[in-house]
Amino acid sequence: MENYVYHGSPYQGLKMIKRNKSTHGKPLVYATKNKAIATIFISNKGNDLYYYLSYNQKDNSVILVERKENMFQNIFNISGSIYTLNGKNFVSGKTNWSAEVVSNFDEIVIHEEYINNVFEKLKELNNKGELKLYLYPNRPNFIPKDNSDLLSKVIKWEKQGINIEMFFKIYPELKEKYLNKK
Repeated sequence: MENYVYHGSPYQGLKMIKRNKSTHGKPLVYATKNKAIATIFISNKGNDLYYYLSYNQKDNSVILVERKENMFQNIFNISGSIYTLNGKNFVSGKTNWSAEVVSNFDEIVIHEEYINNVFEKLKELNNKGELKLYLYPNRPNFIPKDNSDLLSKVIKWEKQGINIEMFFKIYPELKEKYLNKK
């Protein structure tokens, strides 16, 4: 049986996914074994400040939580493609996230699935049970309504030299809590 992985991109018509220099230093091709996650990564506009994303490797479940009203409309109201790639060169455990696999090689596209609107596709995946989608203000109990769970992450980013100004633009209401926790 063939081992496939999936790569989400806002670009259509690609015949090869080329390695890209990343935060991990060397050029890699990123992919995932889960198509719902690849769908999320079609958009390059979002990150941990905009949504909570988790993956459970045991049951292949995905949770995606919108942190503020209309963030998903802004992030995911785009088209793009999910590219199916041969998984033979991909390895896990090279990044901090278990859902992510990487290859040291440029990878030939086996199949392209065009997604007309990522936000609508995410809702469809939720309805099929392939993703648990929480639209604002709904969220699981373990994510505080004020998004203060981001504070420890942002403090860690700042210690790593990452610019955190966007955090204060999106969450000005958390600035005092940030200063008190720092």
